Amino acid sequence: SFFLLLILFSVSCNDQRSSKYPPSIDIIPTPKGIFKNQKNEALELKNDISIYIKSQESKKFFDLITNDLKVIFSKNLSFKRSDKIDSDISFVINKNLDDEEYKIEIDKNISVIGGSYNAITMAKSSLIQMFKLKDNNTLILPKSKIYDKPDSSYRGLMIDLSRMWHDLESIRNVIDLASLYKIKYLQLHLSDDQAFVFPTDSFPNLPTPDRPYSKKDFIELVEYAKIRGVTIIPEIDVPGHSRQFVDTYPEIFDVNNGVKKSNVINIADEKVYSALDQIIGEVAKVFYNSPYIHMGADEAKLDLYKNVAKVKLFMNKNKLGNDIHELYRYFIVRTNEIVKKYDKQMLIWEGFRKEGKIKIPNDIIVFEFETLYNHPKSLIEDGYTVVNASWTPLYAVFGGVKNKMARRAVWSPERIYKWNKWRWEHFSKTVPGYNPIQLEETPQVIGGQMCSWEQSGDAEIPVLRKRLPVFSERVWNNKPSK
Repeated sequence: SFFLLLILFSVSCNDQRSSKYPPSIDIIPTPKGIFKNQKNEALELKNDISIYIKSQESKKFFDLITNDLKVIFSKNLSFKRSDKIDSDISFVINKNLDDEEYKIEIDKNISVIGGSYNAITMAKSSLIQMFKLKDNNTLILPKSKIYDKPDSSYRGLMIDLSRMWHDLESIRNVIDLASLYKIKYLQLHLSDDQAFVFPTDSFPNLPTPDRPYSKKDFIELVEYAKIRGVTIIPEIDVPGHSRQFVDTYPEIFDVNNGVKKSNVINIADEKVYSALDQIIGEVAKVFYNSPYIHMGADEAKLDLYKNVAKVKLFMNKNKLGNDIHELYRYFIVRTNEIVKKYDKQMLIWEGFRKEGKIKIPNDIIVFEFETLYNHPKSLIEDGYTVVNASWTPLYAVFGGVKNKMARRAVWSPERIYKWNKWRWEHFSKTVPGYNPIQLEETPQVIGGQMCSWEQSGDAEIPVLRKRLPVFSERVWNNKPSK
């Protein structure tokens, strides 16, 4: 496997020389340790930079780093692949390090050691931020030692493909931005009331016609992200936010509750669980390298299941009593079993309440965003693993939301910097998080996710370019040093 192979990446510098007065070291997120050379010297890499890589993906990694350096610094830089292992710069995967731990040493040569392929890509991002262009064909960087690894295993960004169109180039740009700032996961919101954008073969009428993504498109995005150290997580949002299911296949998904434009699928019908199994199987195959599938489960209008004869029969058959919340909890448990069948772990938005007879499994990771349905302290006390997706200040909602306050939910970088992964806030007085909730530090909160809702592809980079780096700083470092 590519991830288990030793990668040696080296750059030979024919005109390598030291230079005084090196550029400053400004890396975001800030590394755990930066040790500058006492002589205040810099290393120069001048033209014809040769690169040695030993791996099955050597050409892809070579193309990646050389393209990055040319795009960011100068088209006049030239590179060549080398077959010499005793080069001036080496990137080595050492399994004795943690999976996301890396070390960089820059002196007479450059040595990089990382615990995995992803660690090597993160070290590459750090080097790119260290490099400066001296002239059109000379890169300069300070002699130094860097030691780094993240405090949070989950560092995520979500973009909304179902409400607003994103062309493939826009998505690739977001992946590039995520890679540069060591964001590990990119969640794609693939379904909502407005559109269903995953091209499922099992239900060919389900994908929305004006969202013409193909499986080939998503497979290529998965590989594009993978080589950059980013893993794409798919999200299919059920049982709420599901009008597309009901409209396209009412014979399977409609609750038959007499409500026009109902947006909940019929979780009291075995046909629905069979259908979800087929869709999840297709999703798992396309997003093969994601350890997770996000199944939404938020904001389901449970009243739409009340007073429906077939729902009552299903609940009686499965001994769920009369509380519709137990049917909802039953659905989460059943869906989790399907997701695990495909060797994935299920992620959901906060949605189930603390009280309930049916136990929600602790192997589900809960994304706590609003604090309205289940208090974060309760989730921790009940043993759940949590990702902080606090609406304030991690939501970027540029437009389209009815609530005027929510339309302005594009928080400043300064506001994001004051956040930490054990803190939840909300703008609405009706939500507990209106009075900020600060929990004690606990490893059960494994990180955070910035969520970019209802934005067009063209809007993503202008909105995220100053906010995502600050968010990354806060999930990389529990206690920022700057």
